[in-house]
Amino acid sequence: MGLGVTFGLYFVLTSPFQHDPLWLVWAPLVIAFTSSAGAVFLYGITRWTELTRSAETHVSIRDAAIRVTPIGIVIIFVLAWSPWLPAPMHFTLRFATLIAIPLLGGITAAGAMEGIRQVATRQSADRTRGGQAALVISLRQLLQRLLAALGSLVALSTLALGPSVNLLRKLAENPHFRVHQLPPQFVLVFGGLGSLLVAFYYAPAATAVQRCGQELCNDLFPLAGADDAATILTVAGDRHKLEQLLAVDRGVAADLQTGLVILGPFLASAATAFLSP
Repeated sequence: MGLGVTFGLYFVLTSPFQHDPLWLVWAPLVIAFTSSAGAVFLYGITRWTELTRSAETHVSIRDAAIRVTPIGIVIIFVLAWSPWLPAPMHFTLRFATLIAIPLLGGITAAGAMEGIRQVATRQSADRTRGGQAALVISLRQLLQRLLAALGSLVALSTLALGPSVNLLRKLAENPHFRVHQLPPQFVLVFGGLGSLLVAFYYAPAATAVQRCGQELCNDLFPLAGADDAATILTVAGDRHKLEQLLAVDRGVAADLQTGLVILGPFLASAATAFLSP
């Protein structure tokens, strides 16, 4: 997090936007999201350590690394190739670095989500029913905390990118600076892709945890053997209570729709794209 704060301060204090009134709004947002990127990076490492210590199942770093490879590819592409892309997708190295920071900060949290998927998929058959319920609850809570962390990072980076696009547009009007303007809709694309990337790592882990909880409900409260109405109602009611306790009665899509950490950045970027002058 200290590195994130240091980079954010260096980035805003050396920017060519300092004489623009919008800089006073843009600078705190940049420092906030670079600091958050550092905090989320450390948070992902801490959650991975917590997961590997508490899980009885082996969690493979290699499988998690393969899973998060797309993020690394995007980071390399943004930093290495974007300065040479044709307009309007031509980014300066400074702007490309600004885009790569949230990707780098979220890579460990994405790896921790992959670890959760592994634990839910490879749980030990020797675990007691109570142990399985405790596992599902703990994995679900851990996954929700990671989702909130990544969603906040996407939200802050999207909010910081909106003023950046406006400042670049103003700077392009100055003949002393040779910069390319970006369309306001770029913020919409960035927020949408960021939210989609978070969902890409959240959905498999959430599906695995949900499947694990549903299997436990099927084992404890099977409805196939019930033959009379009273028994069916009793078993179905107890099963529903357990499903609510394990939070497996909600689908992954419902989690993403009600979790504003996913939809918030998209809506904010849409407002920036269509309401900015």
